[in-house]
Amino acid sequence: MRNALQICLLACILAPSLFAAKVFPAYFGIEVPPNIAPLNFDVEGARGAVRAEMRAGGDVLAAEGPRVRWPAKAWRAFLERHAGETCEVRLTFGDGGGLTATNRISRAPVDSHLTYRLIRPGYSDFGVVGIWQRDLTGFAERPLYRNVQVDRGQCVNCHTYNAADPGTYLFHTRFGHDGVQIVSPRHGRLKRRIRLPSGLNAVYPAWHPSGDFIAFSANETFQVFYEAGPDKIEVADKRSDLLLYSLADDAVVPIEERYGDFECFPAWDPAGRRLFTARARTGYTEADAGRFADGGPGFAALTNLCYDLVVRDFDPAARTFSEPRILVDGPASGLSVTFPRVSPDGRWLVMTVGPCGVFHVWHGAADLWILDLEKGAARPLTELNSPRSESYHCFSRDGRWMVFSSRREDGAYTRPYLAAFDPEKGAFSRPFLLPVEDPAEHRRRMWSYNVPEFSAGPVRESPRDLRRLVVAPAGGK
Repeated sequence: MRNALQICLLACILAPSLFAAKVFPAYFGIEVPPNIAPLNFDVEGARGAVRAEMRAGGDVLAAEGPRVRWPAKAWRAFLERHAGETCEVRLTFGDGGGLTATNRISRAPVDSHLTYRLIRPGYSDFGVVGIWQRDLTGFAERPLYRNVQVDRGQCVNCHTYNAADPGTYLFHTRFGHDGVQIVSPRHGRLKRRIRLPSGLNAVYPAWHPSGDFIAFSANETFQVFYEAGPDKIEVADKRSDLLLYSLADDAVVPIEERYGDFECFPAWDPAGRRLFTARARTGYTEADAGRFADGGPGFAALTNLCYDLVVRDFDPAARTFSEPRILVDGPASGLSVTFPRVSPDGRWLVMTVGPCGVFHVWHGAADLWILDLEKGAARPLTELNSPRSESYHCFSRDGRWMVFSSRREDGAYTRPYLAAFDPEKGAFSRPFLLPVEDPAEHRRRMWSYNVPEFSAGPVRESPRDLRRLVVAPAGGK
């Protein structure tokens, strides 16, 4: 916030014409990775010619506007030469106005690739949906798998890596060739149908650091629409439980099958000895099931649940878990927790928090919070949050960067933002929007970036390889 305020003050002093101009994206007052793609931006409404400069130690990198496109090779060399330094960013306009701000070039590189699902913000039809991967050191983007390779009615979701390893990952397909596609260096390429004895299918995954287990929540979800208010839609659970899947022997171990406890979105600590989840203590029994049919008397109650943050100890040799312990009491605090993610050093946990419910991408009031696992103190991440929804998030392998989903631009489309993390202080730098070659693409692309996940390199499998895996028969017990 201080950086943003400094930029505003500098704009008032140095840029009388800036009020008529709009810079998008505003890549000012931020910390950037030394290997990030050029942070191109547009200047709209400026009077006269626009010149952009980055200055550090007498070194100058320049580009002409109003469409500022930094030369890629010169950009890369500038960042490498000045890693660990601050640099001055100057905009000058032909009428004498301008802007001066300061950015910092980090010594810590970001993981080289980002994977996300691209999906239109619809409610009744998946249409075209797929998983894509982007090289963060440049602008290359490629599809990993799209449902048009098989069936447009198919849903593709829940992709995740094990510790950002591009050789160890999985994703789901539903409503056509259903199953979990798993790629593992030890266990090969597998397609499995994973479910609890109750029949609930595994949905939201978390790789155990060993690569031998995957924790899943098994969910039955539904959606409803609001008649009034700022939010359009609510997605909620009718039921959710937990299971552990062992790749070595294709075994499913139920972790939690209490009807009245809804548990979802598992996450391991880096040692693989603790499992964190979101949990709603509903008090419901199977006799209540009829109340939750669409439009039933208990239907609305499911959308107003508050979820705790809980943790269990795990014994990998015995494949057993302790009883859950509450770390954040949802109902008592008036908060509802989802998407716990632990930093690679094991000290910090970032979670998405909203007033109720568990699918916070649909909640305009959803924010990111951070919990110090050593001291037990939690706080909202005011340096990252906006008046609109912040939701899914992922740490880089070294814990120095985080990517998260936000709807701050327009409230409708989810886009990825990156921010540097200081693991000593538990604080983030001002976030910045995923750089693209032409910034206008962020307004032209009518797709949401869903579940952004870092990886240390590109996925080796081709779309054809993954299609063969998708159409293969699903194994499993």
